[in-house]
Amino acid sequence: MDLNWYIVRRILVLGRLIGHDLSPEERAEERESCQHLARQEEVDSSDLDIAYTAAISAWWGAVMAAIALAALALFLVDKVHTVFGALVLVSLLSLGISLALILISVMRDAMLDRAGDSDPDTWTGRIAARLSRPRAYDFWLAAAASVWPALWASGFVGG
Repeated sequence: MDLNWYIVRRILVLGRLIGHDLSPEERAEERESCQHLARQEEVDSSDLDIAYTAAISAWWGAVMAAIALAALALFLVDKVHTVFGALVLVSLLSLGISLALILISVMRDAMLDRAGDSDPDTWTGRIAARLSRPRAYDFWLAAAASVWPALWASGFVGG
């Protein structure tokens, strides 16, 4: 199971925070595309384009939610108790993961466009086609890239 697409399928509603408000039929189509990718099934390029658009909007919504959670946690750390520092860490970690997955999704979507525009027999077309496919390690790559900055920003480790 691809954890990135499993989570995207669950947080598609957060895309409404950035104005990605679709009809119920289009929302169901997005959810179905993300479900196929979560199961690591083979999908065609049109479904992949729909899924990347949904993922980018959902992760941007997650960024906005993480910022709100971080602001609340920072307020609670100062006013209530320092135990809310763990909530700051969690919100900053989810913010970093969301931003990294946005970057990955945008790059894969650009490669998908490049693969559609170029000749599949050329080496650039083959590379673009290969890089446009989602990978199961995308989420773990984003998480690994987000751990140290989140620890540093929350004050758990020194720089």
